[in-house]
Amino acid sequence: MSLSGLPFDDIRDLIQQLPDGDMAAGQLAATRSDDLTKIFGSQERHATLAEWLAIWSGKSPNVSRPMLALFAGNHGVSERYQGNMGEETLDIVTRLAAGGSAANQVCSSYDIGLKVFDLALQYPVDDISSGDALDEKGSAATIGFGMEAIAGGVDLLGLSAFGKGSQIANAAFMDILLDQKPGINNDNDDNALKLRSVVDEVVDRHSSAQGNSLELLRRIGGREHSAIAGAILAARVNHVPAILEGMTATSIVLLLQKMNPGLCDHCCFAGLPSGADVDAATYRAAIKQSNLHVVLDGFGMAHDGANAALAIGVLKSVATQHSDNVIVGS
Repeated sequence: MSLSGLPFDDIRDLIQQLPDGDMAAGQLAATRSDDLTKIFGSQERHATLAEWLAIWSGKSPNVSRPMLALFAGNHGVSERYQGNMGEETLDIVTRLAAGGSAANQVCSSYDIGLKVFDLALQYPVDDISSGDALDEKGSAATIGFGMEAIAGGVDLLGLSAFGKGSQIANAAFMDILLDQKPGINNDNDDNALKLRSVVDEVVDRHSSAQGNSLELLRRIGGREHSAIAGAILAARVNHVPAILEGMTATSIVLLLQKMNPGLCDHCCFAGLPSGADVDAATYRAAIKQSNLHVVLDGFGMAHDGANAALAIGVLKSVATQHSDNVIVGS
């Protein structure tokens, strides 16, 4: 991506020029669904998802080149907290590379491509409780890097991210953008209180940027946050519907929709939150505010991409049924 002037200027210009959905394609899909309903009975959920696929791909629902992109980055703020922050980021990346993750198995089952992006794990972004995660140039460059997720031709994109310390960044985003303090789920109450204290420091330091989404992104978000923002924007530009999984993607949706309501309408959430690091009620509030579809319910907010891949599999099946079911006499 070519940058000129202030690094974020090009991102803002891009957002102002994003294409709308193809409502004519959506209407054709809706008509086809009505015809199928007359033969096979009501399939309201299938019809809704088929129409969404058509609107944002600009064609009859079809998923033949799906891709799951996972972004991994670490946060310096994690050094403030010595309790259980979950699995080390490098361990997750290593397991994915070895084909031993749940995401690997689901991708293999549904013939989904898989890309894992190691975003300089050995160089965590700066401690957001005492400074900014990234400067504008670094965040803008990582947004550009995230846009490469669709390189090579993709017609449905799954997105998720993970990283040590991202839990703190995501809780801070939720606090600022939803104007409510999310509960912190951890291995015990004492650890949750310690994490909450760190989140409060982050919010106090950065909440002044609430009215500027990109500024808030670079101050609080890690490289994986900026990369997912870039992937979401690239998907919209290239008429690629996207499936989002996890806390980081949810935070980015709220940030982008603050800039431009409807900016993420080409996205769906893979699942509703269950057992997430931040309490489920907060994430349900975030998803409700986003006004986006949810493909799965009860599968939680996993971070290794397995649920996004599973949702892609569901959408592949929806598209196939919509296109290939035969109406006798038609």
